[in-house]
Amino acid sequence: MSEVRFDRVTKRFGDVVAVDDLTLEVRDEEFLVLLGPSGCGKTTALRLVAGLDAITSGELRIGERVVNDVEAKDRDISMVFQSYALYPHMTVAKNIESPLIARRFAVGDDAEKRKLTKAERDERVRDAAGILGLSELLGRKPGALSGGQRQRVALARAIVSRPAAFLFDEPLSNLDAKLRAQTRLELVDLHRRLATTFLYVTHDQVEAMTMADRIAIIADGALQQVGAAQDVYDRPANLFVAGFIGSPPMNLLPAIVRIVDGEPWAEVAEAGRVRLGAHAPAGISDGRPVVLGVRPEHLHVGDGQLAATVGAVEWLGHERHIVLEMPGGTMTVREPTEGAAPTAGAAVAITAEPDEVHLFDLASGERIA
Repeated sequence: MSEVRFDRVTKRFGDVVAVDDLTLEVRDEEFLVLLGPSGCGKTTALRLVAGLDAITSGELRIGERVVNDVEAKDRDISMVFQSYALYPHMTVAKNIESPLIARRFAVGDDAEKRKLTKAERDERVRDAAGILGLSELLGRKPGALSGGQRQRVALARAIVSRPAAFLFDEPLSNLDAKLRAQTRLELVDLHRRLATTFLYVTHDQVEAMTMADRIAIIADGALQQVGAAQDVYDRPANLFVAGFIGSPPMNLLPAIVRIVDGEPWAEVAEAGRVRLGAHAPAGISDGRPVVLGVRPEHLHVGDGQLAATVGAVEWLGHERHIVLEMPGGTMTVREPTEGAAPTAGAAVAITAEPDEVHLFDLASGERIA
């Protein structure tokens, strides 16, 4: 078993709380992504698992073993860093082999760990290189490789020791957009073939949404929400998640609940009102201040109850984004490129799909509906 479990884990650097009372389970053989903005504590959480930083309080387990006081070399994990961290003077084969030189491993039915023989090391290097398509590059040095090839060497070096869990610290950030997309697919395939636990850190929500079995979103060192990518997108737990997930992110505007003929609406300043659909909580009170949330794809320009002015139209080839200005703030509409687009400065009416409207408490930011 290679699950990783945080139980009320806190990490402080002086007066700064980098990880705040984190409770999270990374399931055995799961691909879990820690997602959040720069400085939110996600990399610190990863370093705690790796043993590179010491825990201030709480308990951390890898499998059934508490590892709070276990040295990094004895935790049976491998880590891939943002920089490739390859030895420039060594060949690809020697770089991949490097984790095997000094460590001891359980081999076959041997009860006691021992160092690997040269033949055993060579076999592991060949296997790792074959998995990642590096067999023809084993004699080259890193300076003769492309960025994508260097990243695959770093991955091969991580898997060669056959650890219980893999840790990834933004490993694709140094690659160009096309290569990132290709490497995402390779990582998902690698996870499937290795059938072990992946804990992956990134600030890029596209990476998280396309690769993860589950996403754990972190802000200010605290866990905000954990769930499957589509669940997090469809039902964000709070305002932070709603504003962070999605590109463009969810439209968020202050509003007041109004009950009209027994039906709940959200009134947006001087712009008008939006009907609340099936997700509106029973018994919500008239006059309650809330934050109204609507995804850009669930807004439509045309007949509607919200008045707005077109600020700009952004063309993306397959779709366009219409940026709207209104008394309560700005909203973005995502729509296909068919048909004529409104022009900047035009007055338009907006409608929102009632069953896709989200409500958040104005004071706490937590989801109401």
